Amino acid sequence: MNILQIAQDAADICAVQRPTNLFGSNIQNDQLFASVVASTLDSLMRHAEWQAITREASFQTYDGQKEYLLDNIAPDFHSLVNGTLFTKDDYRETIGAITEEKWADLKHYHTPEIDIVFKIQNNKIKFLKNPGCMKLYFTYKSNAVCYDAKTQQPKPSATANTDIPVFDAYLVKLGIIWRWLKRSGLDYAEEYNEYQRELNKSFAETKAAGDIRLDNVSGLFGDGDGVIVDVNVSGKSCG
Repeated sequence: MNILQIAQDAADICAVQRPTNLFGSNIQNDQLFASVVASTLDSLMRHAEWQAITREASFQTYDGQKEYLLDNIAPDFHSLVNGTLFTKDDYRETIGAITEEKWADLKHYHTPEIDIVFKIQNNKIKFLKNPGCMKLYFTYKSNAVCYDAKTQQPKPSATANTDIPVFDAYLVKLGIIWRWLKRSGLDYAEEYNEYQRELNKSFAETKAAGDIRLDNVSGLFGDGDGVIVDVNVSGKSCG
């Protein structure tokens, strides 16, 4: 379902005139829905590290160079999934992205170390010490909020009625509804609460789950341990 269709469904629920064009229209109703759509998609992107917008990237470091522009590495970069930057080239640990206070402390007191310490500042990955020549990998959150319907290319904002959100269409619709009610000066408490419930549910459903172990009952209350169930009940069996 494209973004215009979702906005039109939201308009039906709000019992108001349907938008006919979300982009470049001079009609006030269209402009209102366009603004609400943009706010909804941007808010969802910033809300969490959705699987739909997490990406992997890699880059090469060079001896003597401590700063690397993120636009050259991942043009759609929004934020780093912390704890995911690593190297396969040696046994050094990669630590970051650290705070400004920690950066200043290490820069002042730290002697050359074997660990790789970095921070993200001014749209750059900055290393505390010269990292040398190596290949680094990391996971990041993309700024994508929709796809082009024809090319399937991710986009940081919707610019066409046919754009398809990367997020669940029902969740986007709920986000449009409560925001439209708020912008119109109407009560939106119930719709907002429904959106929040669906938001938490949708994000929980996208999170990867760990393996469930069914081969160990000794640690019944430990992480990942399961229970072997005897299905031979009352003399019945699966054989």
